[in-house]
Order: sequence, then C-alpha cells, then structure tokens
Amino acid sequence: MNGRCPQTILTDLDPGLKDAIRSEYPGTKHVIPPWNILYKVPSWFSLPVGPRYAEFKSVFDALIQIENTEEFELQWRDMISVFGLGSDKHMDLLYSVRASWAQSYVRGYFLAQMATITYSKSIDAFLKGIFAAQTCLRSFFEQVGISANIQHQANQETHYMHLKTCIPVEEHARSILTPFAFNALQQELLLAMQYAASEMANGSYIVRHFKSMDGERLVIWLAEEEQIHCSCKEFESSGILCRHALRVFIIKNYFQLPDKYYLSRWRRECSLLIDDDHNNQGTDGEWFQECQSLAETLFSESSITKERSDYARIQLTKELTRILNEVRNLPDTDGVLMNMTVSPTG
Repeated sequence: MNGRCPQTILTDLDPGLKDAIRSEYPGTKHVIPPWNILYKVPSWFSLPVGPRYAEFKSVFDALIQIENTEEFELQWRDMISVFGLGSDKHMDLLYSVRASWAQSYVRGYFLAQMATITYSKSIDAFLKGIFAAQTCLRSFFEQVGISANIQHQANQETHYMHLKTCIPVEEHARSILTPFAFNALQQELLLAMQYAASEMANGSYIVRHFKSMDGERLVIWLAEEEQIHCSCKEFESSGILCRHALRVFIIKNYFQLPDKYYLSRWRRECSLLIDDDHNNQGTDGEWFQECQSLAETLFSESSITKERSDYARIQLTKELTRILNEVRNLPDTDGVLMNMTVSPTG
C-alpha cells in the first residue's frame, strides 16, 4: 500500500478492534456492517423484550436507516424507554460503537458496496473454496493472493453484457466498467427513469420518485467543473453514481459520463501496476506479465468443466506451494536489486 492507511476498514462487532484501529489507523474510518449487528439482535433481545420482540425488531431496523444523527439519537432514547432497555448491556455496547454502524454516522464513508449481506455471502463462498479450518495463516494469505489474481484476470476478459436501455451512457459504461460495476450502474440507470427532476433557481435539482413525494434528494450540479453531488451520498459510499445524479446527467443530454465518475477500482483495465522506479523494470515487468498471461489461460481452460476446475485447483495449490518452499530455501540476496512491488492505483 506504499505506506498508506486504508480509507475505511470493516470489522466484526468487537470493542477491542475499535480501540486497536483508533490507535494504529487514526485517520481510517471504522465500519461495522449492519448485517453483523442484525444477526445478533434475536439472541440478544428476544428474551429481554419478550412478546414485543417483533415490534422491537421493526423499530430497530428502521433506526439503522435513519440518516440524520439528531433524529437517530432521539429515536434511540425513545426505543430504550419504550422497551425498558436502559440497563441492558448489549444496548450499551451498541450505543458505544454507534458511530461505526448507524447509517446516520457512516453515510458517505467509502465502502465499495462491501457492507451488504450479498457481499458477505459471496466472500464466505470464496473463502470456503480455497482453504479449510486447518490452513495456517501464512498459507491462507498465499491462497487468497493466488485466487484473487486469477479472478482479477478473469474480470479483464470481455464479457458480453446486455444493454437494457437505449441510453448512450449505458453503452459507453459497458466498454469501461467491470461486469460487477456495470451491473450496479445499469440498475441505477433503470431506476433513474422512475424519477422526476425539478430545476431550482441556483441550478441545483430536486429529484423525486414519481410515486412518492417524500424521500426527495438534492442534486447539486456544478457545470464548469462537471461535478455532481447528491444528498444520498451513494457515489461517496460505493463509487457508483446514484439514480438521482444519473437522472440529472440524462436531462443535461450527456451521452457519456465524465471520466472522473469511473473509479479506477471499477474499470476493466488492470488496477495493479508494477512499480517502475528502477532500471530493471523491463525484465521484471515482462516476467510478471508472463505469469498473468499463464494464469489467465489456465483459468479459461479450467473453467470449462467442474472436473477441470477441481483438478487445476488441486494441482496449482500443490505446485505453487512446492515452488514457494524451494524459493524460500534459496539465498535472500545476491547483490542485484529486484523490485516487483505491486500496488493499487485507486
């Protein structure tokens, strides 16, 4: 990471982690995904609130989504009073870390859509496919790295993604974004058609759903800089433009989104670059590209059938582990400076 701390770190609900992150990464936003809170709620509160648990759960679910901090604090106090949870230890714990999980506090933190239950399930499936409970920590990180690189190469292949609108923005985005990011933007484009935008005197817009008069969003448009800001803060959170901002771009007759709204992490082109600070970059870079090419070919050939995939995974793990052990037994210096650092661009 070239000495950079992460913008945001997501963890389980653990007070110890909260203190450690504050100490080691003072500038990093700490987020506890809502699903990590919600799955604890039944075991923590079904007995204390008794037959009123369904009512409590409904109130708590709504509380998480409140966007205003003052409103959150007010509703929290009301909930504690109504359900008699003033001395409950779990309520005290949740309140002490509320700045890490309540929407009113974390809205606008960059999360890259990693705080959703869908993401959690996909990560669980990914990890279960590459290691077992007996895997040591070092091997775990090695296997994650190998698998992530193979999947990254697969994402660079051209996948045919169907267009669902006649909007030029969609077709242009398809040529730039990864399948995951394109699908997310495409869904927002489809929903944008259900919204009406009213221009204000200062050039900003009020955007509302055609069936609902509440939940309106303020979209600020800065024409000279081609900058757009929505009060929902979806772009700040996920790096994908929201339906409200897209509605304004459509009204403004944009056929392509400004380049700044295609984050590097969501682009098809490789987001991993080799540091080129040293003269031996040419040779090292060629070797790295050869490895990437082989990995891409292997993934393509082995993904045809489950038998191929299983065989490739077993043999690849075995051979790479063997090579890694042999490399570690070689001298760690020979007087020649090598620089194969791989770092993200965004």
